[in-house]
Amino acid sequence: MPRELGTYARICLTALLLAGVALVGAVRPSSADDFKWPDYFNVITPNVGTANHSLAVAWTPEFTADTGVRVRVLPTPNGYARTEWLNTGQGKLSLLQPSDFFDQMDGVEGYASRTAGPSDNRVMYINLVTGWGYMVRGDSDIKSIHDVKKGTKVVWYSGSTFIENGIRALLAYNGLTTDDVELVEVGSYPANTKVVTEGRAEITFTSPISGTSYEAEAAPNGIRWIGIPEPSEDMAAYKRYRAIQAGYILEPAVSGVKSAIGVNMDHAFQTNHVLESEDPEFVYRLVKWLDQNLDKFKDKFTHAKMMNIDNLVLYLDKGALEPLHEGTIRYLTEKGLWKPAYQERQDKLVALVKNRVKVFHEALDAAADEGINTVPSDKKWVAFWADFKKSHGVTHTFGEEVQALDEGS
Repeated sequence: MPRELGTYARICLTALLLAGVALVGAVRPSSADDFKWPDYFNVITPNVGTANHSLAVAWTPEFTADTGVRVRVLPTPNGYARTEWLNTGQGKLSLLQPSDFFDQMDGVEGYASRTAGPSDNRVMYINLVTGWGYMVRGDSDIKSIHDVKKGTKVVWYSGSTFIENGIRALLAYNGLTTDDVELVEVGSYPANTKVVTEGRAEITFTSPISGTSYEAEAAPNGIRWIGIPEPSEDMAAYKRYRAIQAGYILEPAVSGVKSAIGVNMDHAFQTNHVLESEDPEFVYRLVKWLDQNLDKFKDKFTHAKMMNIDNLVLYLDKGALEPLHEGTIRYLTEKGLWKPAYQERQDKLVALVKNRVKVFHEALDAAADEGINTVPSDKKWVAFWADFKKSHGVTHTFGEEVQALDEGS
């Protein structure tokens, strides 16, 4: 076993044992003949009140009723925890969207740690196709993206890099930075919306399908959504925006609160990820169950019907931004849905991921040899990691590398 992977494995195993995390249902490759569901497993989600948490609460009881497997839904305080808990085995499935995955592969901010950093994890199944947009209160003077100017009170939630980047991209569109506006800092995803309805901030980046948005729309002043102009309106501004806001597809919203319908906003294909080392038979069986049992839970949550095989294929057709697990590919192949073009892209994505994981763990070991504390709060480590990437050929963000796949096709 390579040094970097061996060190990582030992540390993760030690962390699990110290934390008292039971290894029931740990990864054990199995064949179809001897497969047995684990006694239980955990599904890692965003905060309570988010659409993906509600979705997990909708399907897991039905799965338990069918199989007898106990499934626990674990909401996390922030995006970094979702990857850390997956990496350290606290759950088998974890919700990610491409922008999360890109930031993890880049090892930025809270992802610059041994437990939350780059790891070989793969898409298991689609969750939701989620719009992400800019919300203001119904009586706001902000009518278009151009009304966001110096001094605007903008919500800043540092618990998620993709929400931070949503704000940075909004500002970049108008040639601004965070230094030009008044940041209203919040400590949770629900507060990310609440401060706007309360009038303490003017604009936020959030999803129209979240429970928090439904609550905000029902508030006395209501809410509105600020659309992103088509690229042709101002290509230079759009390029500044997209350079920060990678991993999304721009189109009118078709789901969520009424005030968002028809508004041009970015959409993310949100998926449950598993580690690459997860038992392919387990993944295959779970994907098969989710596909064949959608009718049992599609009415348990407003947007649960999005969790369907057609949306997974749609993601592949649009150019998947993350690699899929082999158990998922096996099921798609069995249904006659896996195409040579998908496999070609899969191979390229896997190569990008494996290189990022390799470079990151080489950097961790090199930094440790120099006595550097490899935690995100250590500026020496952050600088070391940035320099290490450049010296080892990683000169573009992961999002730029993925975009290059399309440009080269």
